[in-house]
Amino acid sequence: MPYHHEDEFNSSDITAPHRYPIKTLGHVRLQDETGATLLVPQPSSDPNDPLNWSKAFKVYIAVLTCAALTWVNFFAAGPSTVLVEIVIDIFGAYPPDPRNPASLSLASIAAFTSGVSKAALLFSTTSVAAGMSNILWVPLAVKYGRRVVYTFSFLAFGLCCIWSARATSYGSLLASRIIASWFSGSAECIAPMTIADIFFLHERGRMTAMYSAALSTGAALGSLISGAMSVSQSWRSFHYLCAALVLATTVLIFFTMPETAYQRDISGTEERTTADTKEAANVSQVEHVEESNTPPKKSFTQRMAFTHSPLTNESIWKIASRPVPVLLLPPVLWSTVSFGIGIGIFVILGTTAATAFSQVYNFTVWQVGLVWIASIVGNLLGIPFGGYFSDWVANRATSKNGGVREPEMRLPAVSIAMFAYPGSLLLYGLGINYKTHWIVPTLVSFGSSAAIGISVVYTIDCYRPIAGEVVVSQVVFKSVITFLMSFYANPWVDRDGYAGAFAAMASFSFVILALWIPIYIWGKQIRRATFKWRVVQLAHWDADRETGE
Repeated sequence: MPYHHEDEFNSSDITAPHRYPIKTLGHVRLQDETGATLLVPQPSSDPNDPLNWSKAFKVYIAVLTCAALTWVNFFAAGPSTVLVEIVIDIFGAYPPDPRNPASLSLASIAAFTSGVSKAALLFSTTSVAAGMSNILWVPLAVKYGRRVVYTFSFLAFGLCCIWSARATSYGSLLASRIIASWFSGSAECIAPMTIADIFFLHERGRMTAMYSAALSTGAALGSLISGAMSVSQSWRSFHYLCAALVLATTVLIFFTMPETAYQRDISGTEERTTADTKEAANVSQVEHVEESNTPPKKSFTQRMAFTHSPLTNESIWKIASRPVPVLLLPPVLWSTVSFGIGIGIFVILGTTAATAFSQVYNFTVWQVGLVWIASIVGNLLGIPFGGYFSDWVANRATSKNGGVREPEMRLPAVSIAMFAYPGSLLLYGLGINYKTHWIVPTLVSFGSSAAIGISVVYTIDCYRPIAGEVVVSQVVFKSVITFLMSFYANPWVDRDGYAGAFAAMASFSFVILALWIPIYIWGKQIRRATFKWRVVQLAHWDADRETGE
């Protein structure tokens, strides 16, 4: 890859060591002359700076935000396992059953078919609502802070879960789930923003891998729990469980999660080197220490207060409209498509699994739920490969590049997912088609989780000051793809069969993920050239959005 150490001093965008970097597009110095890791962004001397929080507390915040994200898809997709029970309860329509002659009449079959079509909207619309809601939530989080958006949206989310549990009509249930998903969607974008707020560049890959695993695990965990509960509980009990989990998380957010957005003073700093014994890696780090007096540490009440003053001078409208030109940036576009197909195809798996495993393997509802254990394990395995491995790959390339980091340096880690994810889709399609042992089609999700984590953190590295808007463009596109795939999945499988449909998905996934190779080679030139496009200039950010990388 044609990276050169001297490039750092040939661009006006990259500053000398004693100047704060502005619009670097991810081109930053991450190691000093001795090979010691530098802190990027460099923390202030303010004890209230989230970058100065203890490592244990940072990890706790990351786990809390990922738990909140898990409940989004836990609620959205979980009840799909008991779709038939919902149709029976809400519409009074029963599936055709030879033991019940009345259910075999044309009118009964038509009523059941209509009920299933309507019930499917209970799940497809939630994805769209969650994704689209970030057009509102992210501008508010950028302007007024993450904490207030998290607390308000999840409180409303939890109350809507109770509404869903108590709904007695289709209209009420549909409205409750759409509104609940609108409020829950805040976690999809604010979670990676929070991770970027509190972790340094060299730590970001492993933490963003947790985000992608939580995003994918929620649906699988919800389906597993919903299926297990169907043995002795109704679908309403599952919604009460969602309410309990969401409201408990809201309480933890309110009492234990301070504001993570921080306004940095980018002037008046000097550089010094210290040894940080708290870092697991035990590396030397460079930090900027403000020349002004160090502020006192805030009390618990002050830390848990909501932000009253705006965090940026940018207007809500400018922040809300930025995802449109941002999506035109090739790194964001590639990452967005990778994100979209990863989650979208996972939705197809969820849409077809109940039918496939019941017809081919004669699985009951709760047994179909147990199938998702493999998906959960696969997503968890994606954390070390999409996180620690990608950080190791990027840090190794940084050392070879004289200590200068480029965002593309972590992309070779995609090579594992490039083969693993399409391979898992082939196992599913061919396994179902040829009626192999049931364990064969369950080996999915590992590659998807790893690819999503790497692609998301890559775009955050490229455009860190507008990380929120970047993730909005990805999440909104993902929600649209998911919605469309939920409609066309079953007709596609009916037309081409499991082998044909999933072979096509595997091929498409491989081609998209393989694009990391040209992006790795020419990504730096592409980033700089496209950032100067006239339409992309609408996405340029104000100086008060700079974070120091």
